[in-house]
Amino acid sequence: MSKLAGLILPILLCATTALGQTTLTVTHGEVPQPTYIDLGATGDSVGDQRLWHFAGETLDGQSVTMDWTMTTTSSFDQTTQLESRLTNGVFLVGDGSSDHILIEGVGLYPVAGSTVVVASTLERAITGGTGKFAGARGTVMSTHLADGTWEHVFSLE
Repeated sequence: MSKLAGLILPILLCATTALGQTTLTVTHGEVPQPTYIDLGATGDSVGDQRLWHFAGETLDGQSVTMDWTMTTTSSFDQTTQLESRLTNGVFLVGDGSSDHILIEGVGLYPVAGSTVVVASTLERAITGGTGKFAGARGTVMSTHLADGTWEHVFSLE
């Protein structure tokens, strides 16, 4: 009997995790110009930061306010003209809500731009949340669409 329980328990735990996953999609228009803070050596360099605050919405029409901080973490590659940037993002879902999703990740960005190139996708970690997203984890796939708009698909556990 204990062998059977040893087999069934892991299956039930996996089924519960799979059933507990939720998908949330957030969209928004083109990203506005960031506030750029030149913190490293003069000009584009390690330590520079870009800051944003703008609005989007979920597929069911809930408002979403986003705050982003992006920090350059490597010098650009002469061949690819790309540099590494660490991104932290906070998605506030709902007007006046305390329901936040926090994300973090590193990606390669063109030196001449503030965002990843059009038609590319970055995967980032969901590092937590508040309110109904308290303890959130999972991943978010952020896609820069051909028309300049964005889609962020959260796979929440």
